[in-house]
Amino acid sequence: VVLDLVGSPLTHERFLRRPRGTYGAATEDYLKDGKTPIENLILAGDSIFPGIGVPAVAISGASAANAFVSPIRQWQCLNQLNL
Repeated sequence: VVLDLVGSPLTHERFLRRPRGTYGAATEDYLKDGKTPIENLILAGDSIFPGIGVPAVAISGASAANAFVSPIRQWQCLNQLNL
């Protein structure tokens, strides 16, 4: 083995800059939405409600998208693309 990287808390701390290698935010630290003081900047990810995991992060991404374009308009665009 030339290179072996193990996904441990130390790896997360070093490469993801997570305190003590944690995942996401502590429950009380979740941002209730991805709003920021910067106009047109909406955050998404595991530190935004609903939190950790692929489904939760996908929901936060969808919520961020909905801040810019309504779900109905998104469906209209998908229909135009025949998706």
